[in-house]
Amino acid sequence: MGIRELVGTDEWQTAEGRPYVVYKYAATLDGRIAAADSTSQWITSAQSRAEVHELRAACQATVVGSGTQQADNPHLAVRSMQDDPSLKVAVPLDQQPWRVIVDTNARTQAGARVLDEAAPTIIAVAEDADASHLDDLTTVVRLPRSKAGLDVEALLGELHRRGVRAVFLEGGPTLAASFVSAGLVDRIIAYVAPALLGRGKSALQGGTIETMDDILRCELLDVAQSGPDVRLVARPHR
Repeated sequence: MGIRELVGTDEWQTAEGRPYVVYKYAATLDGRIAAADSTSQWITSAQSRAEVHELRAACQATVVGSGTQQADNPHLAVRSMQDDPSLKVAVPLDQQPWRVIVDTNARTQAGARVLDEAAPTIIAVAEDADASHLDDLTTVVRLPRSKAGLDVEALLGELHRRGVRAVFLEGGPTLAASFVSAGLVDRIIAYVAPALLGRGKSALQGGTIETMDDILRCELLDVAQSGPDVRLVARPHR
């Protein structure tokens, strides 16, 4: 599969009134996306990480939750060699996807890497959150609260109004579970590394699926090797 096929470009129009959502995660053979101490760099290979930057570049927004931002302080731009010499996907500033942090209580610090000038950034916060420390640094969007954070459907509506046709959702597990529970994931790209952790976070945490009766079955579209890792592409059955 090429990059456009991986992110389902031909299917984007099926998500009417909102962006198409591509959920990506990297995990070990035992399904862990982070170790017990919350470290996660790097589960997968440099080859897989380079491919992920190509996938980011194919979408118009990269979305993560505040937990991921707090734990990893990610840069989220389609990177050059600054962070990893093997990442050579060059994307000009005016073509960089939005970096979107879903940060209900405005915990993103003024010195966070996503607030540099490498790419545009949106910090989505609750309507009643104190985000005054961010007002002069980036675009702050206020959204209604939900049971598990922010209303993700409202977030997608806001991004759609800004011309975003496809979202690259990179977690963390609580935010991803909110999207899955709301039926707002259109494609899943999973990178599985030949490694074991034993303990740590799984790809989804929380959400509304409680029993096997509610399980979200998916159609497997592609299986391929990415360096030493395995890449699986699927879409949920509607």
